[in-house]
Amino acid sequence: MIDDNSFKVTLIKALEHKANSNPSFGTDKMWEVIMTLPRCNLYIEETGIFTRREWNTYCSILHIQAPIDKQDSFIKEKDKILDIAESIYGRQGDNYLTNIDIGILIEHYEVIDFSSISLTEVIAKAIADAELLMSQGKYDSAFDRVHTAFHGYLRKVLENRNVLFEESDTLSQLYNKLHADISANIGPTPIAELMKTSLRSASGIVASINDMRNRHSLSHPNEVLLHNREAEFAIRLIKDLSDYINSIV
Repeated sequence: MIDDNSFKVTLIKALEHKANSNPSFGTDKMWEVIMTLPRCNLYIEETGIFTRREWNTYCSILHIQAPIDKQDSFIKEKDKILDIAESIYGRQGDNYLTNIDIGILIEHYEVIDFSSISLTEVIAKAIADAELLMSQGKYDSAFDRVHTAFHGYLRKVLENRNVLFEESDTLSQLYNKLHADISANIGPTPIAELMKTSLRSASGIVASINDMRNRHSLSHPNEVLLHNREAEFAIRLIKDLSDYINSIV
């Protein structure tokens, strides 16, 4: 019998091949199915129900548990999916694949911990908002709150270190002042200069994060918004930067 994971991998490849070779098959909905399938649960259930196709043959059911926000695409394309899946399955023992069931995937989202930068009540509130949004998988919305928390954190660290800054300073300006100040705390180790260079280079990352927030987040009425994947990536970059800063201040 075909194991479920091998079947899923083969199904994805077959759908992708058909979508590339046949434009009418490769609709936007189908491509969404193809891109989502890797994170879906998929298994095949063998039943004792006769197929009425051949004597003494039984039905197998393809179960796909997909994220709730992708359900419409899977339901719309289920007949196409089943058609390809049937051709892959063929006959397994006394079973034919005859049905497909689209279920809801129970998703668990990682809440990225920013408690280490919770230096003020305002920062703590922004972090609490971000944690709630992340627990719901809304990284695109959480990104703005994490940006707010990181901005407040940089200001507070500069204040604690008696480094002057302007109230109007952007995230990039605050970070540049901080990395210039904390570089002296990186000990004389063989990699010290490399780490200092890395901190300076991270200015470009911080500038990009700031642009993403101002031009592509829900903080302003922007037309082109960050997707969840990119927002989560940006949040993790902020997490790594803040953790390293905390370790040396």
